Amino acid sequence: MKNNKSISFLIPCLNEAGTILRVIDKANKAAKKYGITNFEILVADNGSTDKSIELIKSYQKARLVRVPVRGYGAALHWGIIAAKGDYVFFADADLSYDFMEIRKFLKFAEGHYDLILGSRYKGRIFEGAMPYLNRYFGTPFLTWLIRIMYGIKTTDCNSGMRLIKKDFYMKLHMRNSGMEWASELILKTALIGGEYAEVPINFYRDRRGSVPHLARWTDGWRHLKAILLIKPNFLFLPTIILLLLALLVFNSSLSISLLFVQLSFALFLSTLAAKLLNFAIDNRKSTMVVFVMRLPLVLLGGAITFLAAFIIVLGIFQPEIELFIVGEAAIFDIWVFLIETIKTHLVNTLPEKA
Repeated sequence: MKNNKSISFLIPCLNEAGTILRVIDKANKAAKKYGITNFEILVADNGSTDKSIELIKSYQKARLVRVPVRGYGAALHWGIIAAKGDYVFFADADLSYDFMEIRKFLKFAEGHYDLILGSRYKGRIFEGAMPYLNRYFGTPFLTWLIRIMYGIKTTDCNSGMRLIKKDFYMKLHMRNSGMEWASELILKTALIGGEYAEVPINFYRDRRGSVPHLARWTDGWRHLKAILLIKPNFLFLPTIILLLLALLVFNSSLSISLLFVQLSFALFLSTLAAKLLNFAIDNRKSTMVVFVMRLPLVLLGGAITFLAAFIIVLGIFQPEIELFIVGEAAIFDIWVFLIETIKTHLVNTLPEKA
């Protein structure tokens, strides 16, 4: 490899005894075949209970990194932090990716790119390698959403084969420990203007012969949540759309119009909560966050609840409007509870040291 850049081959591991040694061999052969003289192989173990750890230790061709937190993202995060290479090249331990494909990535590393993603959709997905719903609905939808919201031309947000510059990774301040870490890596690359590229890769059938670690619906939801939380301002758009819909149907259906208003209100408050959560996690400030922090939310929540109860007792409005008022008060009270929890546990936290 030119410029004498070093590469760390990283393999996340959780009960991979059936394939882990073959994957280590693949990484070793790939490095030697393509002239990478300065390299290492790391296995980031995520709490294996089979013979994976014993096999890795006895094989002595890879350095073992013990990961104290469970999750795919946690394994890769700890592995990247422990890596000594200028770049970290990672892929799963189930032989669904071929480390020999590193040759496609190397020219981009020579060009000083920060993140190079192996796209399965630009390459070939072999029969049985990816579940139907994941292949044609889940991953394409999440990828499309990332392209729209973050303006990065990715084609495969869930790809498990990537090459990343370690110095660049340390600037991202990654937070997610699960499968959604894969999306977060792309999102934050886009947000800080990292140099991004893609190469076509092949995706093979899992050869472990065991149940996959992927939980389709749970992991899909976590990906979606990460996409929305990292850039919550995007949610203001559907909030406005819902209000416009409420105005359009007001004359024809009061109940549907009120429902749209209620959804818009809930989405608006959710966006504020997401922004506060995001800023609290990254220890940043904004005018809006400071304003929300200074509001007497508990007092406001109590006053709104009392007012809603008073209106219901008077019975001066139609049932639809009364139900709407109760719903709005309930949504606001739930939001206050959430915001106060964020303030207590993330914003106004106790110091670890004197």
